Amino acid sequence: MNDFRKDPLRIVLADDHPIFRIGLRAVLEQDPGLRVAAEASSPEELTRCLNSTACDLLITDFMMPSQEQADGLRLIEYVRRHWPTLPVLVVTMLTNPGLLRSILGLGVAGVLGKASLVSELPLAIAQLKRNKPYIAQSVEQILAQSGEVNRSRMLSQDALSPREMEITRLLADGLSVNEIAQRLNRSKQTISAQKVSAMRKLGISNDAALFIYLQEQGLN
Repeated sequence: MNDFRKDPLRIVLADDHPIFRIGLRAVLEQDPGLRVAAEASSPEELTRCLNSTACDLLITDFMMPSQEQADGLRLIEYVRRHWPTLPVLVVTMLTNPGLLRSILGLGVAGVLGKASLVSELPLAIAQLKRNKPYIAQSVEQILAQSGEVNRSRMLSQDALSPREMEITRLLADGLSVNEIAQRLNRSKQTISAQKVSAMRKLGISNDAALFIYLQEQGLN
């Protein structure tokens, strides 16, 4: 994005709560340099909007449950893969540091907490116009308390590899390491190593914590 553009910044809003979208639009429309080009209330609507609407920024809720797409990480991953140059600003109420690091690891332009949205959204957009990522203060505090005290480390946090994400989702479906190995035609040792690597990147130290993480993510 360019801070010296003459045309308004075209924004797509995505959230499954209409009242929240109304409030978000009201905040954005206070700035004449911003224009809400389209709104979506589900992952399916969001895909249609992005396919049919020219936009410069996506502001999306992390979790928008639907029959086809209930995984927030998968939704962001899909958007980043199909629209790799589109900046994505994620708005969430999550407090799980591992999950927040995974969101950042997908290459989003920023993460905002819903509680501080009104005060921090203008700051976030100003940063994004200068092609600089933005992490909300509340998110920084959560990551700092978990040991991530350096902003550059937060932004460069290793993302889960496609295979690690695949294994994590299969674990969420209730499959054991042996069952995943059989399904994917890989050795048990390979699956175990990828599971351990995924847990390390998520800041999770044991199976119980992994189960809680999967619950918070809405995967089981």
